[in-house]
Amino acid sequence: MRKLIIVAVILLIIVSCENKRERIQRDGEPEVLLVQPEDAGMNAAIENAKKTFQTNFHPALISKNPDFSNFAIKQRFDTQEGGEHIWIGDIVFDNGKYRGIIQNEPVNPLDIKLGDEIVVNLDNLSDWMYYDKNVVKGAYTVKVLRETMSNEEKKEMDSQGLIYE
Repeated sequence: MRKLIIVAVILLIIVSCENKRERIQRDGEPEVLLVQPEDAGMNAAIENAKKTFQTNFHPALISKNPDFSNFAIKQRFDTQEGGEHIWIGDIVFDNGKYRGIIQNEPVNPLDIKLGDEIVVNLDNLSDWMYYDKNVVKGAYTVKVLRETMSNEEKKEMDSQGLIYE
């Protein structure tokens, strides 16, 4: 599952960042991209994820289709700087709630850490994804970030054998 999130890239939104998509490198963790809150492409991706969650993600999760795997939800966590968006993997739906495991070590001080199990707050949903065999469904924010990747970064991402629709 961790491989999924490394491919997907963690997203952090901070009001004070000056470059449109500044990068932060961390040892043993995926690269972090800083995105301004007024980034139209990212905001459209988040809205699309919210609109399609109940009609696309939820039915796939509960379908028990053997071709579907690696269900993950990206959630925004409030920080003093604005917000940090973190992937939650190993998603299960139980008693009307989505639960999963934090897939990235937060950059900012938060009440969560890598490996914690949490209940997802759908009010703060920022993306979702799952694999249909090797086709990645959802991943709207990942697709926006992919547009800014170098050819080498795209080639590395594509080496995982996944297809982003």
